[in-house]
Amino acid sequence: MDNRIVAVIPAFNEEKNIKRVVTGVIKYCQLVIIVNDNSTDATKKIITEMKNIYNEKLEIINNKKNMGIGSSMKKGLILALSKESDIIIKIDGDGQHRPEDIPKFISKIKDENFDLVKGNRFYNIDSVSSMPKIKILGNLLITNIQKIISGNYSISDPNNGFLALKTEKIRLINIKHLHNKYFFENSLSIIFTAFNFKIGEIGIETIYRDEKSSIPVFVAGLKLIPTFILFLIRKNLITASRSLSINSLIFFICIFLTILNLIINTSVLWTIIFCLIPLYIFVDILNHYQFR
Repeated sequence: MDNRIVAVIPAFNEEKNIKRVVTGVIKYCQLVIIVNDNSTDATKKIITEMKNIYNEKLEIINNKKNMGIGSSMKKGLILALSKESDIIIKIDGDGQHRPEDIPKFISKIKDENFDLVKGNRFYNIDSVSSMPKIKILGNLLITNIQKIISGNYSISDPNNGFLALKTEKIRLINIKHLHNKYFFENSLSIIFTAFNFKIGEIGIETIYRDEKSSIPVFVAGLKLIPTFILFLIRKNLITASRSLSINSLIFFICIFLTILNLIINTSVLWTIIFCLIPLYIFVDILNHYQFR
């Protein structure tokens, strides 16, 4: 029996790309959901015209105000879950991803029983060579931080916006916990790791044109540290709620001692805290490769 595939496409001011993206994606899916994030260009007009062509194969959500990619995706996921589907594809509306890669995502889930499959731009030399250097540096930074935060040391492109996941698994998590803005994909990977779901990657080609990134590097950098601290706390809370591990115990002891030492401020406690941090990372790495 074939899997029913639903694609969710977030779009903001994508009048140059959205028609081409939808036309490509709809070949591989039984339903495409476009979430128009209050675009100010002709995006809404274009997708409305496409709705008249594809009818029941195309659903449109028009946000009344700009909500961000994460909030848009959450609305798209909620609608996708109300439909009959086995696999949900997330692909951006900016034309940077090739819809022709969708069958590779589906095969990875079906043949190797992955719960979440993410695209990886770094598997493809052409994609890396055409990637803006600031993107490479930003991705390397966020990738290595996320490995520590999530406890998954095998994912090399956590920021990638092209992914596929099992519908049955997304039903098990609290969608409200997914990030509302730039770090939606990161939060999804972190929560799936906390649930011990199987996550994999496939190499994809990414097409970079002249458009500006929807993620301001400076703004993302400022939000990175507090956002990822919250991710780390949430990840350990989820892990502890399912089964309290040594690693989560070390984490909560470290948090308790940090709060305590902010009050009493002794060098002995700071020394203990700074020793616990590499211990946490070491145990986390051991756990990851032991249970792969």
